Amino acid sequence: MSMFTPYEVERILNRLAGEKAERFQKEVLYPQLARAMRIASSQAQDVREALADPYYAFRAMLGYYAFAKRGNDRLEYSGFALQALERVLEGKKENFAAFLESDDAPQRLWSAFEAVCKENQRKVNEQLNRGLIEGLTGYAQRIYAEDGIGNIWTTIQRDIVRTGRVEPIYNTITDIKGIGPKVGALVLRDMVALYDLEPTIDPGDYHYLQPVDTWIRRIGPMLTDEITNDTADWVIAGKLSKLCRRNRVSGVRFNQGVQYLAIVEVRQLDYLKDYLRQLAKESAQGNGTKSGTGVARPQSPSRSFTWRR
Repeated sequence: MSMFTPYEVERILNRLAGEKAERFQKEVLYPQLARAMRIASSQAQDVREALADPYYAFRAMLGYYAFAKRGNDRLEYSGFALQALERVLEGKKENFAAFLESDDAPQRLWSAFEAVCKENQRKVNEQLNRGLIEGLTGYAQRIYAEDGIGNIWTTIQRDIVRTGRVEPIYNTITDIKGIGPKVGALVLRDMVALYDLEPTIDPGDYHYLQPVDTWIRRIGPMLTDEITNDTADWVIAGKLSKLCRRNRVSGVRFNQGVQYLAIVEVRQLDYLKDYLRQLAKESAQGNGTKSGTGVARPQSPSRSFTWRR
C-alpha cells in the first residue's frame, strides 16, 4: 500500500525530478562520461560535443555503460576495456575509423581485453564479457558500414528524433549479448535527458526509458498502490512512467533522481522510507530546506514538462 497521500507523492516526484536529477547530472553523469571519454571538461555542452565524435562516443559506451551490470567490478572492467581499445588503436584516436573498417575488429578488441585482464591478474570472465565487447564493436561496425561514421550515440539520437520512438532502438541495444533491459534503458534514459528529447517521444514508449533496479523496485510501492513487491520489472517501469505523467513530471529525470539518492544522498535502502517522508515534509514547508550549516537554501523545483500527444 502506498504510504503517501497523492499530494505528498506529487511533491516527492517534483523534488526527485527537479533538484535531485539536476545534481545527478552535474555530479555523477557528466563527470563519469567525461572520465570515460577522457576529456577535461564535464560541462553538459562539452560532453554533448564530445559524444558527437564516434571515437569518444564508443569510449563512453565501453567505459560507462557496457559494464553497468557488473556491480563492484564495473569500474575495473570498464578500465580494462578502455585500455584494450587504446592498444588496438595504438594510442591514436585517428585510427578508430580504420579499426571499424577491419574485418576482425571485434576479435582484436576482445584479445586485447583478455591480455589486459591477465596482466592485471584478473579473471577474463569470457562468458560474461566476450559477447558484450564483440557485440558492441560489431554494432559500431554496422553503423560505420551504413554511414561511414560509426557513431553509436548520435545514430541512436538521430533515430529517436526522426521517429519519436525508442522501442526499436531498445530492442537493437538489448540484442547485444551482455546488455540487458536495465542497461538498454539506462543508455536511452541518459541520452533522452541529455538532449531534452522526452517531450518528443511517443508516451507508449516511456517505459523503455525507466531502468528498474533495487531502488526503483523499493520506491515503487511507496508511491503507488499499483505496484507491489512482486510486480514484474517491465510493469513497474510502465506504472512509474504513467505516475510521472499524471503528475506532469519527467519520468527520465525522476529515475535519475532516484539514482542520485542511491549513490550519493541515501545509499542504504533501509533509510529510503524516512528520507522520502522528510523530502515530502520539506517540500510542503515551501520556505526552502536546511543545509548542513542550518542555513535555509531555496528548493529547486522540477522543470515544467509536457509530453507529445
